[in-house]
Amino acid sequence: MVDFTSFLNSTYFSALPELITKDIGSNLTNLALYSLGMFIYVVVIWHFYRHLAKREIISIKLKKPKNNFFAFFVSAWGVVVFIVKSLVIYPLITALWFLILGGFLLFLSKSHEVATVLLISMTVIVVSRITAYYNEELSKEVAKLVPFVLLGIFIVDTTYFSIETTIEKFMSLPLFTHIIVQYLIAIVLLEFVLSLFHKLRHGFFSEEKESTN
Repeated sequence: MVDFTSFLNSTYFSALPELITKDIGSNLTNLALYSLGMFIYVVVIWHFYRHLAKREIISIKLKKPKNNFFAFFVSAWGVVVFIVKSLVIYPLITALWFLILGGFLLFLSKSHEVATVLLISMTVIVVSRITAYYNEELSKEVAKLVPFVLLGIFIVDTTYFSIETTIEKFMSLPLFTHIIVQYLIAIVLLEFVLSLFHKLRHGFFSEEKESTN
């Protein structure tokens, strides 16, 4: 027969309070910080790749007029909207994408040089935008590939991340301003060409045409 009193007074139960309270502050703080950081990362990346993979980043519906008298003016307005979207709005969005993706890659990548990180970041954006005009689902897979692979590497090996290295990389970014500007110009021109061919093929009233097919 088990002596219940002796069992309660055993070494295991006497050490239980210490097991619960030992380094509880630092351990729970680390858990909270890691969980919060990973949550923010996956949410941002989720919104990032879903938005990046859209063929029409900003959809402005233009209804084709039934009256031919207004057709020219509406068509001209469609061209103006297209140019503003391609040369004004889209560069700002692209810069934001580049900032987000490049920032995360710099933060998580310890072994790559800054120029390589910038190249990888823009390559992901370029390929995602090209595939968006082919298949949006494929574009989503491309856009989320590198960020989630890096997250997996970080989970497996936390030493892959170095605060000192990350700070040094961010501090050296001004030295690579010319690369950033060149990449942004290249992606804006690429998007302009892709969107122009798409509009010429489907017309500037493609939203309405696609909805009626």
